[in-house]
Amino acid sequence: MDLRNALKGLLNVIFPPLCLGCKKHTKETFLCRRCQEKIEINNAFYCPRCNRRLPAGREGFLKSKNTCHPEMKFILAAATSYQNEVIRELIHMLKYKRIKTALEPLTEIMGSYLEKVISNLLLVISNSVIIPIPLHAKKERRRGFNQATLIADILHQYLEAKFPVERANLVKIKSTSSQTDLKDYEERTRNVERCFALNYPEKIKGKNILLVDDVFTSGATMKEAVRVLKLAGAKKIIGFVIAKA
Repeated sequence: MDLRNALKGLLNVIFPPLCLGCKKHTKETFLCRRCQEKIEINNAFYCPRCNRRLPAGREGFLKSKNTCHPEMKFILAAATSYQNEVIRELIHMLKYKRIKTALEPLTEIMGSYLEKVISNLLLVISNSVIIPIPLHAKKERRRGFNQATLIADILHQYLEAKFPVERANLVKIKSTSSQTDLKDYEERTRNVERCFALNYPEKIKGKNILLVDDVFTSGATMKEAVRVLKLAGAKKIIGFVIAKA
């Protein structure tokens, strides 16, 4: 182990590591200090329709419906903003370039956010399961992994493995176009219509759900997943993402 660390240190001297954000040489791990300082961590939950910050505590957070737009049937927990260029680069590297080291700084960002909101999260965390938004089987085979599952596993570890991750229940039964290729909300909604199903709907009834994805943009994908979970009898649903637009 000492030899390995020595060799790693020597390589860092000869080939200084590059920041994953700006691609410049850095003495830091994964992100240089400048890129780290660009990232703002949220400290609240949000309405998925209007992006309004939701009130904290039992009086606001535990209301049976979203106080802004109850038709959404879930609230949004987002660690940071997708408008941030560093965040966009990290997520792009993970999803499309398959660079899993991008998960390291993203994990730190998730942890910082969870430390700020954990008291509210614990208000509904009992009787919960963690469910990642699935990819279609063909797309997951092509990519080699589902980034939402990786994020769900990190969330599971942060919560000290008290709540299970259900990887094989919610499935994507229809291969859809990439949402990023579609120009408006209506097209994105039609694209994902009835694309999800549950293998074991009986396991959802009466459960609180932490529904996990990497990014929340229009919300069409998560809204469709929420619809399927609610039809199966899910109680409260929190959409958990690294970044929101």
